Amino acid sequence: MAKYEDLEGKIVLITGGSGDLGRASVLEFGKQKCRVYFTYNSSKDSADELVASAEESGFEAFPIRCNISDKEQVNALVNDIVEKEGKIDVLVNNAGIYKDNLFTSMTDEEFEQVIQTNLYGTFYCTKSVVDVMYRNRCGAIVNVSSIAGVTNSFGQANYSAAKGAVVSFSRTLAAELAPKNIRVNTVAPGLIDSSMVKRIPRNIMKQTLSGIPVKRLGKPEEIAKAIAFLASEDSSYVVGQTLIADGGLIMR
Repeated sequence: MAKYEDLEGKIVLITGGSGDLGRASVLEFGKQKCRVYFTYNSSKDSADELVASAEESGFEAFPIRCNISDKEQVNALVNDIVEKEGKIDVLVNNAGIYKDNLFTSMTDEEFEQVIQTNLYGTFYCTKSVVDVMYRNRCGAIVNVSSIAGVTNSFGQANYSAAKGAVVSFSRTLAAELAPKNIRVNTVAPGLIDSSMVKRIPRNIMKQTLSGIPVKRLGKPEEIAKAIAFLASEDSSYVVGQTLIADGGLIMR
């Protein structure tokens, strides 16, 4: 495990902490000796399991229930952490949902819900945390997009729109915040071994894997390590970039 000494003791907020990538990220930052807060919405059992796993790994993780598509809940979340810790050093905007459908069959609700959570949720969390980082004149924000946000993704017009917007949002935000010593970057994972990917039929998955140069799915832990790198001072000159971690899937 790469050890980033500058992360030790940092206050980290990870949204969507009880999902596959969120869980891996919580454990990664915990191993870096950060104080880690994470959000969950409806999956309390998964959140409790993650807290237990963190304790087994020798650190404490702090779960907070929050629907990130609700601005008032997000503001209350950030205020609660700041009241306890006095600051937030790192924000990982990871929470997201998907409601896949062919565009001609996609409902307004399917489109709006994905945009509301994946894009507006990122905006609400970032806006609230940046107000805190501004006061301290330092911070790191890592937004989780997807290769669906930088290339086509059949049946995911809503998801692609949201994730593509996150990439553009991050680059503009990076330009605005860099003079304040707040760095913003994005990670765009490819196909990761997760509950989302497990829904893909076996025959389609076999075909998909044949198109990935490394011939395998990514691991949540691999993406979490990339996120930790972008949050650390080892990437202090990396600003406004999108790190594509997809096993080479879209490089061609």
